[in-house]
Amino acid sequence: MLRILKSCLLIGLLGLFSCGEDFLEIEPQQSLSISSAVTNLNSLNAAVLGVYNNLLDDENTYRWDLLLIPDLRSDNVYISSKNAGRFLGFDEYNLIAQSGRAEGQWVEGYRTIVNASNIINNIGDAEILSSEQAEADNRVGEAYALRALSYWNLVRNFARPYSADGGASPGVPFNNEGTTGEIITPSRESVALVYQQIISDLEMAISLMNLEVDDAIAFNRGRFSKEAAQALLAKVYLYMENWAEAESLATEVISSGRFSLYPDSDAWLASWGANVGDEDIFVLVNTVSDNAGVNSVGGIYDQDGYGDILATEDLFDTYTDSDGRRDVMIRGDRLDGERDALFPEGKYPNGETGQDYYKILRLADMYLIRAEARAEQGDEDGARADLDAVASRVDPGYTPSAATGDDLIDAIILERRKEFAFEGDRLYDLTRRQRSWTKFRTFEEFTVNWDDDQVYNPIPQAEIDVNPNITQNPGY
Repeated sequence: MLRILKSCLLIGLLGLFSCGEDFLEIEPQQSLSISSAVTNLNSLNAAVLGVYNNLLDDENTYRWDLLLIPDLRSDNVYISSKNAGRFLGFDEYNLIAQSGRAEGQWVEGYRTIVNASNIINNIGDAEILSSEQAEADNRVGEAYALRALSYWNLVRNFARPYSADGGASPGVPFNNEGTTGEIITPSRESVALVYQQIISDLEMAISLMNLEVDDAIAFNRGRFSKEAAQALLAKVYLYMENWAEAESLATEVISSGRFSLYPDSDAWLASWGANVGDEDIFVLVNTVSDNAGVNSVGGIYDQDGYGDILATEDLFDTYTDSDGRRDVMIRGDRLDGERDALFPEGKYPNGETGQDYYKILRLADMYLIRAEARAEQGDEDGARADLDAVASRVDPGYTPSAATGDDLIDAIILERRKEFAFEGDRLYDLTRRQRSWTKFRTFEEFTVNWDDDQVYNPIPQAEIDVNPNITQNPGY
């Protein structure tokens, strides 16, 4: 049994220590004591699987927060008048420094980073046969990619966007040492340096990944592949407004031949649930043993579960009548709540069982990343072709775009909203493009600007209290 203190950025054993007196005992399950466990290929595989488990084994991870909160803070969803009190601070824009959810995201993010770093730092001591080296390299590549993904989530939620000032704003601390048994009190690195860390990790992941090995173990989109690392890096460069690199990497993924756009909206709709579809580049696979249940993004959308989160009419109205993506929203009356409400259940049809797969990277994203990058570089014909490819596959009534200039950028960002609704993407498109939006609530609506303090999580008060080198975000 591992004894893990759960709060500040203090590293020991597998997770993050808190400086309080209370301990949280966590059964390690797949998350082995990595500093001693990575001794051969089998233990390396088990350790890597443990890091994937970190992304799903807590409600502050992809199970709930990372997919829901970015839509809730934006103009896509709101909390029903009949609710269980969850996520109200994000819906009302009145978070405080003691927010348990913000602290949970911080803790779980660094737990993934620590565990991935333990693999990276200890693989040199493992006994790997020459015949196993290619597979071992792939597994270490996955660890680099998982660490990059976690830094990516932290810097997007706890810091201003790169585009605000070229990355000069305070970002998040580094902790690449892994388990040391020592208390550390790191300061925040700049957003630019955090992005460079993410780029470095993803480039290392790409260099280590071997397609033949992936084919030999059956290409599994529930794990990071070379293309998944390239796809994430394309998105990172998009957020940095490095248009040339974003276009180049998106093109590599599109041209790989491993993924294909769906032929129509029926195929697109059928891809959700416990499915891996032709467009999926990287998914997180939920099973019965993961036991997410109602405490999952599907559970809070499902009217047979909590059903607290409803889609906005504003989002619904962005779709044409012929757009099949509209069908992921179901109209109905909420028991003792809103009438003629929009239930956003279609992307998580298994609902309260919590067994839907979470689609983290999809081929449509690569097309729209490339469309935006091309438009910003003056290739408007290429941008419109990519935009049309995404929109026309789900909307038989779609008219090819004739937009130019700023109107073309607006059309691409709107298409991103329609394509990735309920997947935790919308807020970041608004903030990186420095836009304002309407926050809809049950009985009110108000305008939010991208630089509103409440758009970004507070650094957890527990971290502030014990780390003299860390600074709080404005407004908290």
